[in-house]
Amino acid sequence: MSTSARFHRFLGIIGMLLLLATPAFGDSPKKETRAPAPTQEELPAALGQYISLKAPTVPPQELVGMIFGVPVSKGNYNFAKAVAVLFPRPWGASELPPEEQEKILWESLILHYESYRRGIEATEEELGTMADNFLKANKQGLTRRSDPQGYQRWVKATFHEEVELFENQLRFLIQIRRLKDQVLQQAQVTVTQEEMREEFLNEKNHVGGEMVTFDTKEEADLFYARFKDPKGWEQMKAKGEPKVRPVSLMTLEAYMDLWKIPKDQMVAFHGMEIGSVGPPMPFGRQWCVYRLLEKRTGDLKDFPKEQEDYHRRVEMKKKYASLNRWIEDLKASAQTQVF
Repeated sequence: MSTSARFHRFLGIIGMLLLLATPAFGDSPKKETRAPAPTQEELPAALGQYISLKAPTVPPQELVGMIFGVPVSKGNYNFAKAVAVLFPRPWGASELPPEEQEKILWESLILHYESYRRGIEATEEELGTMADNFLKANKQGLTRRSDPQGYQRWVKATFHEEVELFENQLRFLIQIRRLKDQVLQQAQVTVTQEEMREEFLNEKNHVGGEMVTFDTKEEADLFYARFKDPKGWEQMKAKGEPKVRPVSLMTLEAYMDLWKIPKDQMVAFHGMEIGSVGPPMPFGRQWCVYRLLEKRTGDLKDFPKEQEDYHRRVEMKKKYASLNRWIEDLKASAQTQVF
């Protein structure tokens, strides 16, 4: 079977999932951060006639884009969009702005196609486990099998849709997760002693103090030029403008992972004298000028007894980096066009 034919069949399967349910896509409880979900009226009135398992055609008015050189219908797009706007990360993107949700829904369509191409399917056991996990996370004292009616009421109240559609969405998510797990486990990486020691020190070395944050690097540069001297910093702080934020003692790893501060810059900051003011650093989507007031330094003599644990940590980090590269390569190969 050709790649195009296989992909058409994949589209047909998503279409059939849509037809199995009677969706009424509604807003989820966290309306303030979610884009409007597709409505029933936005679905094709006769999706089945447009998508078949053999040689489907999609009318021009129903096209929303192309991936892997074949058309994506409005119905398939709306299915992926519903998942993106209803489910939080890592499953969907409900807490993200609409433009980020749009990127993730197209990525999901691409990944789901690849899962189909590899013959990955969601088992009944996986479906039940995932549904029960959602129930538990929402503090529901029931399971999918123990109280089917209660489960159905919860789905309607939480997601504003029928159980059939909800479970089709779960299958969609499970297939994507299993694909990622497969690629992750197959990734071949090597771990060096130096990498393990770096990981050890990044978790044992801590810094704390106070900082001032800015929206742009230019603002941070100007501030640093004026107040990089500790005496000038103290005078600025006494005036109460701009606001100086206290920062608790945290590991270098936390700064690098949570706020994306470059490793070299964070290590250099840890090496400064107590009381010093460091040059501007990125701080998430902002910039900061950080004054070092306390620090803790790890001792490599403790490393040997923890070496095995750090080998696993570094190995998994590198596997996830490999997975992310693979996803980007797959997305590039899809040559996505959005109409």
